[in-house]
Amino acid sequence: MKFRKIIYTLALVATCWTACTQKDAQVAPIGKPIDYVGPAKTIRQLLDSTNCTIYKAAWKKINMDSIISAQVLQAYTLLVPTDAAFNNAGITLDKIASMSVEDVDTLLLFHTLNTWVPAATIKGISGSMSVKSLLTRGDFSDYNSWTTYTYFQYIGVHNNQLMLNGKAHPYKALEGTNGTIYLLDEVQKKAETDMIDYLQSSPDFTFLLEACRINDSIYQQTWGQQGFLKLLTTSTRCSPFTFFAPTNRAFQKAGFNTIDDLRQRALLYEVDWPNYDDKGYYRYTYTSLDTMLLAHHLDYTGAEPANYNMVIFSNDMQDNPSLSNFMITPGRQSGEPPKYIRLNFSKTGNTIMVKEIGSTVGALPLKTTDLVFRNGVMHIIDDGLLHQ
Repeated sequence: MKFRKIIYTLALVATCWTACTQKDAQVAPIGKPIDYVGPAKTIRQLLDSTNCTIYKAAWKKINMDSIISAQVLQAYTLLVPTDAAFNNAGITLDKIASMSVEDVDTLLLFHTLNTWVPAATIKGISGSMSVKSLLTRGDFSDYNSWTTYTYFQYIGVHNNQLMLNGKAHPYKALEGTNGTIYLLDEVQKKAETDMIDYLQSSPDFTFLLEACRINDSIYQQTWGQQGFLKLLTTSTRCSPFTFFAPTNRAFQKAGFNTIDDLRQRALLYEVDWPNYDDKGYYRYTYTSLDTMLLAHHLDYTGAEPANYNMVIFSNDMQDNPSLSNFMITPGRQSGEPPKYIRLNFSKTGNTIMVKEIGSTVGALPLKTTDLVFRNGVMHIIDDGLLHQ
């Protein structure tokens, strides 16, 4: 019993001594506390504080709060067109009221990004970053309810302007505690067509389409694969990519005056079977015509489709010097070799120039830039081919 009392007394003394020691060790703070100067409102509170009445009416109509909650989004980004932007697009409060829930749902989901893109982030990068919107589809091409197509938004800053999908807008950002709102002067329109639709609808690309058809027929006859025309159509096999599409005039300036000239170039040498190179990489073989055109589509082909998003807009070409010779994929032994962006970009006046690294062809001007499709972005070349 006495032993227990001794133990209890020692424990009590130790506790008191520790408490005194901790009290004596405390140091009085020096100076004044630093005031918090960051965002004070959530992204929803920010939205409520804006005068974007049409957007907020659309939000309420489809109960966007429940959609955000179902997506379990702790932080996200809103692209919010102003009332003036909606009116310019022919969308009024009455129009929102009469629109189907499905159409309003599509509109808002396309303008909602599934991750937080703070202003400091896009100001700190060179070019654009690709971000998934909440809008998906499974009712076209080879997509379905299990494997859905996702619409991307490409966002960045160029010359102090907000860049969306290669187009400039006034930079107006509202920062919240769990997200950012970018106020837009224009309603964003999702791509409704593929590259192949655009090319087939224009008389300026008959040489290009015939070149693809000739190449594809040779591959089918030789080893039953390939097919670049398939790459021009949205499918689950290929992520969005960039295509520098040459016009008929571009082919003619490179010396191909007739379709028969294309056939003769394609038959310049026989296409061998795919094989391993001396470094152990599995490589596909191409026609002499296709080899000339590879740089126009970043070396992606029907046999080697884009395995992740590689979309390059005009602001990327101007602001991101690391694009030149950028490694798209490191490759793997017994698999495909490393893949690079074999292009240099420059600017002459207001015209963006592009040149294949190592080619004897000089830099060529881009006639048209930033044509957005479901399967990527297209730029038009009219003054020649990148390689001959």
